[in-house]
Amino acid sequence: MAGMKRISAGGRALLVVGAILLFGSLFFLPWFVVSGTRPDLPPGTYNGIGSTGLLNTLLGGPWGWIAFVWLVISAMVGLGVAVLGRKTRRLGTLGMVVLLLYALFLVVVPTYLSPQGSTGTASVAFAYGFVTAVLGSALVEAGARLPRAVFGRYPAPAAAEADSWDSP
Repeated sequence: MAGMKRISAGGRALLVVGAILLFGSLFFLPWFVVSGTRPDLPPGTYNGIGSTGLLNTLLGGPWGWIAFVWLVISAMVGLGVAVLGRKTRRLGTLGMVVLLLYALFLVVVPTYLSPQGSTGTASVAFAYGFVTAVLGSALVEAGARLPRAVFGRYPAPAAAEADSWDSP
């Protein structure tokens, strides 16, 4: 394709590692730890799927699943870009924005939302799975942007040009 550049082998490696970290953190690692007595925030440890369900409960819609699907697509497209080797942009950046929204809605917003009659308190803390997801998205973005080294050949100067350099 015209205008598209290939990424380096190091960029491909970063993409694969980032996509695996992101995908693995979504399903296997804990993202948030909730403690307290609020009925709308049940205490427990939540991975990516559990955090998405909790986010859907708080927001009252499928917004969490849309964000979760985007993160899965971001990991899969990262692997596809690594296979094809084409340079792309903003793949991991959008993943980091989605993760920032997760953090905003699960850590900041519940302290300001107070359902009628709720007197309980809640504390939400980040777990290492969320940090791994952010790191995976950052590696996907870095790998997708890392261009292949281009070795250019410069033509040798003609004899007339070489003489002009030597004489004043």
